[in-house]
Amino acid sequence: MGIILLFVQGLMKIIRESKDFYELERGIHELTQKVSRQLLEWAAEEMDKKLMGD
Repeated sequence: MGIILLFVQGLMKIIRESKDFYELERGIHELTQKVSRQLLEWAAEEMDKKLMGD
């Protein structure tokens, strides 16, 4: 749930602060990279726990 909130908050900030389409595109690209990193980190941690038998 937190990752969705992070994405929505980030997206709203980008939309508010972008001065042109270039900034909007760049901001969305950076945000999606950040969210993807968070998801991969979470998935790796969960897989780690599963393999360790927790």
